[in-house]
Amino acid sequence: MKKIVSIVIVVIVALSMACNRPKTATVEVPIMQTSADSMSYVLGLNIGRNLMGIDSLLNIDAVCEGLRDAYFSEDKLNAEEARAAYLKYMNYDVYERVKAFETQFLEDLRKADRKFVATSSGLTYKVHTLGDMKKVIRNNRDTILVQYRMLNVAGEVVDTTYYHGDTLRLAVGDMTRGVIEASKLIGEGGHIEAWVPSNLAFSSAGCDSLGVLPNTMLYYELWLIDVEKR
Repeated sequence: MKKIVSIVIVVIVALSMACNRPKTATVEVPIMQTSADSMSYVLGLNIGRNLMGIDSLLNIDAVCEGLRDAYFSEDKLNAEEARAAYLKYMNYDVYERVKAFETQFLEDLRKADRKFVATSSGLTYKVHTLGDMKKVIRNNRDTILVQYRMLNVAGEVVDTTYYHGDTLRLAVGDMTRGVIEASKLIGEGGHIEAWVPSNLAFSSAGCDSLGVLPNTMLYYELWLIDVEKR
C-alpha cells in the first residue's frame, strides 16, 4: 500500500508541474529503454532529493545496494541488526560526523581567507579592531556591553542585538564558551568575527529559545563596546 501511495505522490507532482507549464509549450516525454525505465529514474530522482534533505553524507552506493537487496529479498542485515545500525548512526556517530564537517568547513574557510586563524579549542576568528587591551575580560563575573550578529552556516540570522534595542549588556558567565573565548581576544572597543564550533556553542542541547538545533556551528560578528569589572 505504501509503495502505491508513494508512486501516486510522484505522479501528482509530475502532473502539477505539467499543468503549470504554458499551454503553448509542448513537452517531449523522454523514454530510456522503456517507459518503466523512465518512471524508475523519476522515482530515483525523488528518492535521492529526499535523502539529500535528510542527510547529505549518506553513501549513495550503499543506498542503491539496499534498494536492490530489498527488491530481490537478499537483505544483508536482519531487522534487529538494521535497527542497531540505525540507532548507532543517529545517536553515537553523529558527533564524529559533525566534527568532520566542522573541521573541513573551517579548514576551507582559512584557506579562502588567510586572516582567519584557529585557536587550540577550534574557535576560528578574524580580528578587525583589537581595541584597548588594558580593558579586557578577566573573569566570568565581569559584564560586557556588546553589539553582535549571530548566524548559522546557511547565513541565516539567528539572533542580533538589534532585536534587543541595539546594544545588550551580558554577564560573561552567561555566555557560551566560544563567545567568551572570542570576547577575550579583543579589548574594549574591539571588533571580531568568529566561527564557533558546536561544542563551544550550544552543543548537543541546542537552544530552543533561539531555534538553534543540536550540534550547530554558529558565526558571530561582535563589537565589544564596554567591559565592566566585577
